[in-house]
Amino acid sequence: MRGLRLFLGACLIFGPALARGARAPFPIVDVVEKGLPPFRPETRIYLLGGGRDRGLRPGVQLAVRRTGDPRLLGWLQVTEVGATRSEARLERQGPTYLLKGDLAWRTDLEALPVVPRFDGERLAVPPPPERGTEAPPQEGLLFFLPQRDDLSPAGLRKLIEWVAAWGAGGRWAVQVPAAKGLSLALQHRRAETLRAALQAQGVARVEVDETPRRDVGKYDPAWVRHWDG
Repeated sequence: MRGLRLFLGACLIFGPALARGARAPFPIVDVVEKGLPPFRPETRIYLLGGGRDRGLRPGVQLAVRRTGDPRLLGWLQVTEVGATRSEARLERQGPTYLLKGDLAWRTDLEALPVVPRFDGERLAVPPPPERGTEAPPQEGLLFFLPQRDDLSPAGLRKLIEWVAAWGAGGRWAVQVPAAKGLSLALQHRRAETLRAALQAQGVARVEVDETPRRDVGKYDPAWVRHWDG
């Protein structure tokens, strides 16, 4: 009985402080790039101040805001948790890139606190937007000769036809999967060859899609992908 009274007393004393700690923001203390370029926002690792000491656990979603800016800047998902530090990855990009010094708030609590503007005005925090389903991309397949990083005349002709048919706008990506006997350096050179060829046809920006994919055919495959909008 005495132990129960001590436990309840501790809850009354420390409970409010722990609750405030759980609701306090997790500052982004550093942004780390791992692997080889080209780097993309979804490959960055965001190091957070706070971990198990603040009740954080893998899978928790965090909404990111910046002092002086009323907007939600993006959403992170916690991937690894240490005693006082955690790692998170970008779950959804907002209107701008996330930076060191931004504040990440837990979204699994009752309400998301508001970061005040410099002028002292307090604004309500809008809920995160609903997740949409992206339409599948248009896609073209071409091949590289073994140990070559240049496009054949037929491959270049295909690429020109795809740009003419799909339009230079929208979102473009090239995908050069790993293959047996294909070095990482050659894989990257092939991706750069495709990017340069697309940009020569008026495509402003081309991403490199590193999603694993199975080889097709006798020669080394590569895919060109296009999303409208």
